Amino acid sequence: MINLKSQMYNIKLVMILVMTICLTACDELVQRFVDTSEYETFAAHFETEQVPSMEVVNLTFSPDYKSFVVATKMVSSGIESRLGDSTKVRVEVQETINGIRRTKHSTPTLVQIRNVEAEGVTKNNVRMLLLIDRTLPQAELDKIKNYVREMRTVFDDNQLLVAFMDADKVTQTFPISDYLLSAYFRHTDSDYIYLYRSMVLKFEEMSKRKDLWEGTERSVMITFSDNVVYNDDEDVPYDPEHFRYEEQLVHSSRNQDSTFLSYFVCMATQEEANEDDEQNVPSIFCANHGCEYMTSFNWTALKHKIYNSFHFDFPDNEFTFVNPNHKVYRGDQKVLTLNFYDIKTDKLLTSFTTTVSLGELYRPIIVHGHSIWFVIIQGGFLALFLLLGVYLILQFIVPGIQYLIFKRKYVLPYSGLNMSFHGRAVGQTCYYCKAPFQVGENIVLKCEHTMHETCWEENDYHCTEYSDRCKHGSHYYNRHRIFDPRNASFYMKWILVAILAAAMAWLAYSLYMNFNTTGGIMEQFLRPPVTQIPFLGAVVGFFLTLALTTLTISKQGWRSVLQITIRTLIASALCYATFLLTNIMILFFGIHRGLYIFDALSWVISGFIIVLSASIASRVVYNRKLLILTLLFGSLTMAIWVVFYQLSELDYRVLLMLTFAVYACGMSLSIATIAPRSERYFLNMQGAVKTMDVALYKWFRNNDDKVVTIGKSVDCSLQLSWDIQSNIAPVQAEIRLWHKIPYLVALEPGVFINGKPLKPGRKTRLYHGKSFTIGNTSFTYIEKDR
Repeated sequence: MINLKSQMYNIKLVMILVMTICLTACDELVQRFVDTSEYETFAAHFETEQVPSMEVVNLTFSPDYKSFVVATKMVSSGIESRLGDSTKVRVEVQETINGIRRTKHSTPTLVQIRNVEAEGVTKNNVRMLLLIDRTLPQAELDKIKNYVREMRTVFDDNQLLVAFMDADKVTQTFPISDYLLSAYFRHTDSDYIYLYRSMVLKFEEMSKRKDLWEGTERSVMITFSDNVVYNDDEDVPYDPEHFRYEEQLVHSSRNQDSTFLSYFVCMATQEEANEDDEQNVPSIFCANHGCEYMTSFNWTALKHKIYNSFHFDFPDNEFTFVNPNHKVYRGDQKVLTLNFYDIKTDKLLTSFTTTVSLGELYRPIIVHGHSIWFVIIQGGFLALFLLLGVYLILQFIVPGIQYLIFKRKYVLPYSGLNMSFHGRAVGQTCYYCKAPFQVGENIVLKCEHTMHETCWEENDYHCTEYSDRCKHGSHYYNRHRIFDPRNASFYMKWILVAILAAAMAWLAYSLYMNFNTTGGIMEQFLRPPVTQIPFLGAVVGFFLTLALTTLTISKQGWRSVLQITIRTLIASALCYATFLLTNIMILFFGIHRGLYIFDALSWVISGFIIVLSASIASRVVYNRKLLILTLLFGSLTMAIWVVFYQLSELDYRVLLMLTFAVYACGMSLSIATIAPRSERYFLNMQGAVKTMDVALYKWFRNNDDKVVTIGKSVDCSLQLSWDIQSNIAPVQAEIRLWHKIPYLVALEPGVFINGKPLKPGRKTRLYHGKSFTIGNTSFTYIEKDR
């Protein structure tokens, strides 16, 4: 029942982790590769949030990605200042990734705002005349004044001209100016205007191309009036020559290729204006020149109609940005937002948003990045820092903290005859030296065999009965020599080896990506829409399998080297195939969303391959726990990778080194968690009077040379006196402990391993379950976990 609950807990834990990865993938970064040419151009995505007044129509990068240009068009009216006018407009640049705002040193800098439409209007010699009815109510004139301010963002003052109608007069044509806006856009007391006469006179003036119109290639006339030309009381036109001018307007020649455009904006409701002749005449005149009669005004819509009529095709504005050096495009969606505020009111005037997606996850674009050799030096220092950090933590900090906890809990001053500890009475004499305890002396209460603290340390930091009879009486920490390798955590060697393997894999991959710039046939095939370089899986599989197999395979000699080599090559090939098949699946199904899931799938499957290659038929007992740990650490690695990926400002190539190290440590810990770690070594002997287990670790503790001898001599640790038939030397072999690892050393002929002789002077590492034979006695080395 307990095992079932434990398995259910493990399954739930794995499911929660997998769901976390899936949720993370919802906001994944679409990877897309853009080939480098003289300039790279692609349509940018347009998102509307606060002020949907500008639309991005084009985005162009320079060949080195140092600068780029965003072209926009206005999609709504209301902008009365030129966006490049720094005296009136404040600009704010923001860049986010998945909603996270980037720091200033990674955000591009806006260096130029170019009013392309104003340049285009000037280049094509376009002038516009505004014919304004001053008899309109002041509220309507104020509206027209605001329209004029919008027009001035496109037309310079000498290109935007104005004339006013008042009673029987129409003024001469003036270039627009601030003075005219403040002095002339005022209501007069007149009740009428000669509308048709004014329109004809200005049309003829513009057609002659004289004075202000000299050199004009294209012209536009926009009339603002309520279109009232009849005296309703007398039912007669205000203008005595009304019908003559009406005929000129109606019969003005229509030319599809005309360089003259006319628009009429009626500043009155349909009820206020006559529905017959009055509306028809301006409508006909406008239609004769390819334009229209309007009852409402929208400058943005109108100017685009003008551009279409003149066959203009240019954006309204172009914004030039400069990227900071070392900025990385790695397939993520960088959302660039440009906000424009009025300096006086701090009101948001307009904004645009565009999404930039360049580079790939494993082939990033780095703007003026460091050379590969500088990056390798950085990565080397990072690897060295990780190695040193792990060593300091697991050699000094963790053991030191554990020792302080041990000392606080189990090392207490002796208080006298009635002293008790956790409900048990404390003896009066030391179990080791048999001397009585003195009040105030520090004693060790780790187990029931109470000892002086000095005796505990003298007995190699354990009680004398530490074995099957006492499983808790041990806590090794040499406080007199903190560099003692036995102080270190069991996991230290696994993590250090993993970091070294990650550093080698990263170095090989970095050099490959730097010098393999053109790519092979497979690389060319895998580029669109996303590339996860299979070579990455191959190098990680190779170096990590090589490192972990060296720790798990205890055999010595050329056969073990051959076995390790074969395992490493097979694992590397399978990891390569895993990444390759994942990419083919992405391409075949056209997957653009959820790429993190497939990326995590590649890494997790490769993790299984590496762990299985390093653990099968080794001193590591393969079980279901290993699978669960591999999935756990593999998924956790990808979660950490996502955090690094989105939040880190490191050079991407250095960041990849850190990711390799995290992944390698995860796979290494998967094996280390279930690897044998006991220092209680036994030697099972069969063929003697009876089968028995000899506690080798006790011999090692009591022998400064850490040697157990085997032979017929009475001086041997294990005297084979019962075997009278075999030719056994006085000292046939010995088991020697080097750096906590036991080795069998043949001193004389007659030592056999798997039926094959071990030559004198040769040694072989003993690992759990390994057997050897001397005479008629079989020995099996056993490690019993704590």
